[in-house]
Amino acid sequence: MGLLFCIGIFVPGGIVLAQTTILGTVSSTDSESLSGVSVLALPARNASGITSYSITNDVGYYKLSFISSADSVFIAFKSLNYKDTVVALINQSQTFDIELLPDIFEIKEVNVKGNPISVRGDTINYVVNSFARTSDRSIADVISRMPGFEVTELGQVYYQGKPIQKYYIEGMDLLEGRYALANKNLPHKSVGSVEVMQNHQPIRMLEDKIASDGTSINIKLKNDVAITGTLYAGAGFSPFLHDVNLTPMLFNKNQQIIATWQSNNIGDDLNTQHQHLTFSNGELQGFKNRKPELLGILQIAKPQIEKQRYLDNNANLISYNHLLKIKNGTELKINSSFYHDKIKENGQVATSYFLNNDTVAFTEITQNNYYDKSLSTDLTITQNEKSRYLTNKFSINKFWDSEEGLIQQNDELLQKAETPHFSLANDFDILLPVKRNFIRFYSFVDYNNSPQELSFSPGVFEDVLNNGQLYGKTIQNITEKNLVTHNFLQFTLTRKPWIFETGPGIRFERQSLETSIEKDQYIIMDDSLRNKLNWNFTELYFSETIRYEKNRIRLSFGLPLSLLHYGISYKTNTTPDEIQKWLFTPSVNLKYEFNGFWIWRMGAKYNQQLGDVSSLAQAYVFSSYRQLKKGINQLSEKNGFRYNLGLEYKNPISGFFSTVSWISNHSTNNLLLNQKVNSDGLLFYEVLEKNNRSIFDNLSLTANQYLANLQATIDFKAYYNRNKKEYLLNNHLGWLTNKAYILHPGISVNRWRKVDIAYSYRLQLMRQKSEQAEISVTDQKHEGSIYYNPEKRHLLGFSFEYYETRQSGQAQSSTFFANFSYHLKPSKGKLKYKFEVRNIFNQSEIISFYNSDISLTRSSYSIRPRQFLATVSIGL
Repeated sequence: MGLLFCIGIFVPGGIVLAQTTILGTVSSTDSESLSGVSVLALPARNASGITSYSITNDVGYYKLSFISSADSVFIAFKSLNYKDTVVALINQSQTFDIELLPDIFEIKEVNVKGNPISVRGDTINYVVNSFARTSDRSIADVISRMPGFEVTELGQVYYQGKPIQKYYIEGMDLLEGRYALANKNLPHKSVGSVEVMQNHQPIRMLEDKIASDGTSINIKLKNDVAITGTLYAGAGFSPFLHDVNLTPMLFNKNQQIIATWQSNNIGDDLNTQHQHLTFSNGELQGFKNRKPELLGILQIAKPQIEKQRYLDNNANLISYNHLLKIKNGTELKINSSFYHDKIKENGQVATSYFLNNDTVAFTEITQNNYYDKSLSTDLTITQNEKSRYLTNKFSINKFWDSEEGLIQQNDELLQKAETPHFSLANDFDILLPVKRNFIRFYSFVDYNNSPQELSFSPGVFEDVLNNGQLYGKTIQNITEKNLVTHNFLQFTLTRKPWIFETGPGIRFERQSLETSIEKDQYIIMDDSLRNKLNWNFTELYFSETIRYEKNRIRLSFGLPLSLLHYGISYKTNTTPDEIQKWLFTPSVNLKYEFNGFWIWRMGAKYNQQLGDVSSLAQAYVFSSYRQLKKGINQLSEKNGFRYNLGLEYKNPISGFFSTVSWISNHSTNNLLLNQKVNSDGLLFYEVLEKNNRSIFDNLSLTANQYLANLQATIDFKAYYNRNKKEYLLNNHLGWLTNKAYILHPGISVNRWRKVDIAYSYRLQLMRQKSEQAEISVTDQKHEGSIYYNPEKRHLLGFSFEYYETRQSGQAQSSTFFANFSYHLKPSKGKLKYKFEVRNIFNQSEIISFYNSDISLTRSSYSIRPRQFLATVSIGL
């Protein structure tokens, strides 16, 4: 941290100085060009610091650019096979060529380790062995410890706070958004290095022509690896446990295959390896082709602990992924995956609604069961060559999901949901060169059908549906169908340093929404309880993007203009038949690289967007057994400004990475949700026409330091969020302010030959202030592990997680989890054995607090009991 602040203090004063550029070639005394030589610019007054760095390319060329007020500068040349050489030069732009003397020494029986992190141009190379621990199994375990990286529980990979856009294995994109399958199952011992490709342009035709700000990673396998993968089977109690994973992998120059069959009931979530992540406009959009959650039973909020401690599952995953290279640079690819899971959750939920002069509180005991089953298949053909880019992907997705739950309060209530979904899509993209320019045509077509149902037994909302009389069953039906297509033509003109991207486009949607409520198997014909809404949506737009790219500056202006038209048919006459709206959403973004270490970013955007047409459904719809909601005969319109600032620092040679960012959103909405709560805790949601404002601010800091001499990685994250908005409760208008403060430091040390240790701490402070109440919740989590390797064949492990929560006015609650493991690798053969005891102290529940705009929820979530598991694995 000290390094970050010191550099932050001294850099601004030097920005006005002229930039110095020193370039040249490095060769041997035999005039042989030397590649891979580290070239460092060192301040004359502090030779231990680094001002700039470069790595010589294949012809020995290097280039250093830096800003310094000193009269002179030291230039250091470092290589494993040549003598380290330092020269002093005048601080002025110049060409300097040098010959290095060989460093001849006798290598005895020792292990020679190179730099764990090296740089070549825009590519940063991480040596896997330098970051691996004895307990690691997959490459994801190692990547999560590399400085600059973050791997989330869902398997998403981030680098310097941003999601990666591509996950290559030996330069091939086999899995696309399903890369968690490889990341969690590719043995780290099969991987030589992880390459981080900054400013990566995934379309080869655009390389060196149009800059990209995205980051991708490439997994470099060891030279002798062609077939690898994961194979293990485990069993235990109680109850009876099983854990099976058969994931063979084949990699060669012409094809790649990853197939898997996995089955477990030990809390390992397989859905993260099944769903497809989509990356767009530099941001991770989440799971692609996931069905819309129109209905569902009332869930228990998940605790903020490791998922494997509470997930009561019985999951199966079958997946086949095959990429085949054929003639003319064409790739054929199939990605098919089938997922099936049964999940149970049990707990107690205490909810308090804060009204103007009263508090409504109730407690429910909940037992839920989820039955998830889905099939996802993509068929893709791709040509990604210097002369042509073409890709076409055909996708089919089918869900057969259902849910049921039992809620116990004064009486018992059974809730059930059937939530199937079907999706059929085709995605086509072609890019052609025209001299120095490009023409792109894109076409996307998607059909979706979601007939869903939610039922309650006995019936609910008796006063509204049955004149206050008890009845047997309530059923909410919703069917949503749509056909969506998006097509555009884009012309790209390059006139360096200017680039112009111009093009018209059209989006068209044909959708229908039907809802009805049944009482004891009979549909209630009242218009206030039935919706039949059909609409056609057309967006004609013209997009103009202007880029300026020169030296270290990347400046872009977005000038999209859209005409939106809705043709709407509703069963009542109060909804307008036609809606037409012009939208203009300009944006500006700037990226400036001070030198090889610092990057400054800023951006601003004006947002205009209309709400979902489904909100025009003016009849009531159940969202849970306690909530009825309805829309209004007007589309919501949201306008506002978004600003962002960011400062990044990276020094791969010293192993230090840091990012500071600020984001602010100021928006105005023409519609406001009126939340009505009665004395029984039943909620009615209505939408009113009233302008209202909201303000969101986020400030974040992340820092990672790798200490090579200690083989340690130190992480630090800090976040501040503030969300202030207007709200309406029981017709009373007020301001709601939420603030969150998060501190999250951690360290992992692999310094000692026999011992590995890791520890992290997370502190989260949540403060909420409304017209009715002030809420304060403090969460703390300590997490750590220690592994002891007394000799090569044996490994002992102990891990723990301590969670503590406290809500103002409530007693503190804490939970301590601990696991023990023993690993045995016999000196002969490929078999490995592992024995585990999970939840040693047999903790049974965890307490958490969650808040909404008008309520506070105390959740007691049942977790997995003490369990014993024995596993046998074999190296492929």
